[in-house]
Amino acid sequence: MVVSNYKNYTSVNLIKEPEVFYLLENPFDRIVGVLGGVNQVGQIVNSDIDLITITRKGLPKSVVYSLCEVLDISMEKLSDLLHISHRTLQRKADDDLLAVSITEQLFVIAEVVSEGINVFNTLENFRSWLHSTPYIFNGQKPLDFLDTSYGAHYVKNILGRIAHGIPS
Repeated sequence: MVVSNYKNYTSVNLIKEPEVFYLLENPFDRIVGVLGGVNQVGQIVNSDIDLITITRKGLPKSVVYSLCEVLDISMEKLSDLLHISHRTLQRKADDDLLAVSITEQLFVIAEVVSEGINVFNTLENFRSWLHSTPYIFNGQKPLDFLDTSYGAHYVKNILGRIAHGIPS
């Protein structure tokens, strides 16, 4: 498949069409794609200002399903990473907007996933690593570090080391 303009593919849900992810040059498009595409997020994202605007407004609960599928985790596990009770999350309608802190954490996790796919070349390879217990994580899974911005930053740093061939 030849893509002359990647903007045409920003509304595609990566879960349905993961190969489209690798054709996207804009890192914001990749982050939005991890969350289910423009149709889920509600607007095209071209800058940090756009991310801030969406975060203040809140993402719809429906993006949670997309991220669960991308990460290959249950809704219970994702609710733990987001610091919201699973029951509270279940009670929300799919189009209900999530709180600022939850929306921000969803974007943080999506950014890590985007970087991980970039480093490991495929979603499947990244997932495998995310669910493993590398030595540098002291017996824990990288996935378990995604519940805080500091943990996500640590995972991104390790991904950067891997990308540069530094044993991690």
